[in-house]
Amino acid sequence: MKFYRTENYETMSKKACSILIDCLVQKPDSLFCIATGNSPTGSYQLFAKEVKERGIDTSKMRIIKLDEWCGLKKDNPATCEYYVKKHILDPLAVEDHRYISFNSMEKNSEYECDRISSLLKKNGGIDCCILGLGRNGHLGLNEPSSELNPFIHKTALEPKTQTHTMLTLNNQSVSEGYTIGLKDILNSKKILMLVTGSGKNEAYNILQRQIITPAQPANYLWLHDNTDCIVDNSYF
Repeated sequence: MKFYRTENYETMSKKACSILIDCLVQKPDSLFCIATGNSPTGSYQLFAKEVKERGIDTSKMRIIKLDEWCGLKKDNPATCEYYVKKHILDPLAVEDHRYISFNSMEKNSEYECDRISSLLKKNGGIDCCILGLGRNGHLGLNEPSSELNPFIHKTALEPKTQTHTMLTLNNQSVSEGYTIGLKDILNSKKILMLVTGSGKNEAYNILQRQIITPAQPANYLWLHDNTDCIVDNSYF
């Protein structure tokens, strides 16, 4: 894992944007795995702006959503679905057939996980996976535990995750979520980890220790040969 320390959120976002642009230019049909939340928002906004200004072709790019809260309708502003549509799908004109998304209302979780797994396999795996560091060290909704499920799965959310700003700002209470597992994340050709925001100092300090522990899923990125970790130093 390579660390790039930037002076603030803006410079972190610019660095991340340049990496996303490079991925798209080098492989126009890249499958991007999209994280949500405050960490990547600036990067996505810059990405959409630069793509438009430079006239970069997005007609072949593909998107898969990293995770989703369970039990919320897709038009709920608290959902990852709403976020991805606002910041990625609409600005980049990504058509439905080039988008893979969890159905948060599906009651048969085994069916839903198998469906997403099959679609991911059919699309050849993730080219570029964008991640944020959770306050408890999670990746996506791969939560800290004594053991980890490497596959796409439904998971119980830790108390810290249940207070995510996407939920609290929209007055939503959620206890479970769907997520892509560590196996598919680590099989990505490129991983981009963004570290910013308050309350993450402990998780960031553990991340730098180069250890592997299910108590902090983010540390499994040390097993990946092509991970860029961009840090907003204004928080650390």
